[in-house]
Amino acid sequence: MILFDIITIAQVLSGASVMLLAIFLSLQMRKDVAKDLQGKWLAIISLMALFFICYIFYVFVLLSEGNFPFEIVAGTVFLGGAFFVYLVVRITGTTLRYKSMQDRELQLYAEKMSENIESLKEINEELEQEIAQRKIPEEALRRSEEKYSSLVESTEDSIYLIDRSYRYLFINKRHQLRLGISEVGYEGKGYKDFHTPEETKLFTGIADEVFRTGTSARFEHKSRRDKEYFLLTLSPVIKIGGEISAVTVVSKNITELKKMETELRTLSLTDALTGLYNRRGFLALAEQHLKIAGRMKTKVFMMYADMDALKGINDAFGHQEGDTALKETARILSETFRESDIVSRIGGDEFVVMPVGNSAESTALLTTRLDKNLRDFNAKKILNYSLSLSIGITHFDPAHPVSIDELLSQGDKLMYEQKLGRKSLMAKPAFFPASQTTET
Repeated sequence: MILFDIITIAQVLSGASVMLLAIFLSLQMRKDVAKDLQGKWLAIISLMALFFICYIFYVFVLLSEGNFPFEIVAGTVFLGGAFFVYLVVRITGTTLRYKSMQDRELQLYAEKMSENIESLKEINEELEQEIAQRKIPEEALRRSEEKYSSLVESTEDSIYLIDRSYRYLFINKRHQLRLGISEVGYEGKGYKDFHTPEETKLFTGIADEVFRTGTSARFEHKSRRDKEYFLLTLSPVIKIGGEISAVTVVSKNITELKKMETELRTLSLTDALTGLYNRRGFLALAEQHLKIAGRMKTKVFMMYADMDALKGINDAFGHQEGDTALKETARILSETFRESDIVSRIGGDEFVVMPVGNSAESTALLTTRLDKNLRDFNAKKILNYSLSLSIGITHFDPAHPVSIDELLSQGDKLMYEQKLGRKSLMAKPAFFPASQTTET
């Protein structure tokens, strides 16, 4: 019993020991577990803190980079809502670029517009360069047009442009003044509207030739409007393809030149002392007259006259008085014959007359008139001497034509024969007493 009790006690003690040991072990294990759990919690807390920090940084990046507006970031439950986002804003001091989607859209539109503006700037720069390059020839062309326009409008010449229907395409101001029209007064008008039918016919005929051949033409024209002379030069206007589209007309007033030409011709064909035709003038006009006589089959006569005793007058009174005798003789011849007749002094004391429109049968009538005029002049005793002429008459027959030189040679021979018959007048003129002369 006692043993049982001891055993029982031992068992109890043994059981208690075991329990104590178990309790001890259990407590020891709990301590280890607690330490382990404490380490794990620390790890968990560290991970959560790291995660939280990463989230804060992520939200900060989203907001600060401007990839998403605030309302989208704050509305994401996963990111913690508006409070968490505001917390991030407060902690990090983030400056929001935009808070709403509308701001974002405006920002994107602004960025797009900025890109477009940059593109437009580049295009504009290219256009400015191209325009600048084009302005160089355009400016040169403008200056050229101004220069030629100034030349056309400032010239004293009439310049105009006509088409194939002879309508005016352009008229400069000088020609507008001549026609008496305004700058728009020639629209739809043609050459015939300002000129006579005869002038129009002459002009259009020459213009047609220019259009047909493509070569320039020139002709003189006396205007019936103002009786002035013009030199017209017609030049073709040729397109790139070779087609003649118009004719340019330059009309130069040559009235003064014609007057000078007439004066020069007169000077070259007339005798300075007597005003009659000189030898050159006689030959030119006589040749033309003989050609007409040949075609008309009419006879012509020529009178070759030589002053008697001109040398004696010069010796007695001087050469100035001899010039006076020549001029008086020339005047008597001019009064004897008509203005249309060819009266000339061909040299020294020699005169030649070829009547125009008088037949050979009128020779006696004209020589008789000349003798009478000489007698009448000498009767007035204006000079200290009398005037007389030795004459030779020759004829031109179309049936047996001769040259003008042959006529002159024949006339000179016949004149000399008559002079030989009047020897007393050859060297010494017939003088009048001083009391019988008349002062002039």
